[in-house]
Amino acid sequence: MRIMYVLHRYHTNQIAIMKGWKAHGDELKLLTWYTGKVEDHTAVVPETLGYSGLFEAFYRFYMSLPHRNAFAKDINLHYGFPPFGKFEKEVKEFKPDLVILRERSIYTMVCYRVCRKYGIPAFLYNLSPVWAEPSYFKHDFMHRFVRSRCPEYRITPTRQIGIDMTGKVRDPHSYWAPFLVEPMCPPEEKKYFYDDRINIFEIGKYQERKNHFMMVRVFARLREQYPKIHLTIAGECSDPFHEEYYNRLCAYLKENHLEGAVTLYRNLSKQEVNDIYRRSDIYVLASTGEPASISVIESMSFCVPSLSGTDNGTADYIRPGITGEVFRDCDEDDLYKKLSGMLANPDRIPEMGAAGYQSVLRQFQFANYYSVIREMMEDQKKGI
Repeated sequence: MRIMYVLHRYHTNQIAIMKGWKAHGDELKLLTWYTGKVEDHTAVVPETLGYSGLFEAFYRFYMSLPHRNAFAKDINLHYGFPPFGKFEKEVKEFKPDLVILRERSIYTMVCYRVCRKYGIPAFLYNLSPVWAEPSYFKHDFMHRFVRSRCPEYRITPTRQIGIDMTGKVRDPHSYWAPFLVEPMCPPEEKKYFYDDRINIFEIGKYQERKNHFMMVRVFARLREQYPKIHLTIAGECSDPFHEEYYNRLCAYLKENHLEGAVTLYRNLSKQEVNDIYRRSDIYVLASTGEPASISVIESMSFCVPSLSGTDNGTADYIRPGITGEVFRDCDEDDLYKKLSGMLANPDRIPEMGAAGYQSVLRQFQFANYYSVIREMMEDQKKGI
């Protein structure tokens, strides 16, 4: 098949999927709205489709204005639209069998119009859950209008938010296509407790919702009982708001005499992050409001048990007590309890790491993703 993706940017959570298509022998074209600050183009080099000239001019003017909101720059994600002629030319030349478009947005509406013009099947890809409380799915005029102008069939790596299915219903024509990761370090090669200590790793942009301060406070409490532990935090620091948060975190570590026990990294490459995974024993995703994080299975691919809060669309990728733990969202005491339980039984860490690795092999490989795509294509043809 010839597969075309149109994504915001080439995020690390797409790397294994792109490698999978290529290994499967399919032709692949990856178009992006923009290029991110930290990307890995080893497997696939995306083409930047960009925005229309009209929107580019507006965006330059808008960004020249003073903004206090860290997310002001994200206006392009909501209101940006593509260069219509350029995208149409890409479609006509590549002749895709399937186009996968990112998010319900003006950008997607324009691209989907081109797909319909040439009779090309298109799926939507976003991070909204397949299963959620009925109130999650909006049916007002504006939501119905937007949905009518985007692909009806949707893939998402998010089965649900959290791990409790009580009272949740399925979004019609939505399919769970999991994130994928490469198996990186099998149990027989994994080494634990580097430098004779338990090494905890956390990843997240330097911003409030990533809860780095909560993680550090929990770590400081744990260190009183388990002095031979170390925390490493790696995050993106690409704008003044990130920089301000990072500086406050550095100051907090200094004030609380934690500089030697906590290491902070900024803007690491994919290979540098992988090197830290190899030396880690426990991974923690402390964030809140996390649509879907691939890091919970990235860690498992290195035989590292994973912990996540409940407000994460991939929390149910973890099997509590077997491949890691899930703690209540933003609950310091519960995070402390779950981490303390693992630190009190360090012999279980390799067991959980091995179980996580096996989970990666069973559930998060290209065959799992591909079978969902084929099922969707068949269902779409049948009108199911």
